[in-house]
Amino acid sequence: MTAYIKLSTNEYPRYAGDIETDQAGIEDYAKVQWIDQPGFNKVTQRCIEGQPVQVDGQWQMTWTIRDATQQELDDAQAYIEKVRSQND
Repeated sequence: MTAYIKLSTNEYPRYAGDIETDQAGIEDYAKVQWIDQPGFNKVTQRCIEGQPVQVDGQWQMTWTIRDATQQELDDAQAYIEKVRSQND
């Protein structure tokens, strides 16, 4: 699905349905190029989509990698233990 950014407000993501109902029209929108997630440690890190940036006149997705919080690590461990106990 193609995502757009609304140029006058930096609203993102916007989609074709949003543009169709917006009186500003397509001129106020720019297509955002898909960028694959970078490599990261899925056990100890989290990767979330950031606000698009303009590179050489083209809007592109960005990704932010951060360390998992202790709560996220604890929740993941609890889930693993729950699944293991259900399979025993």
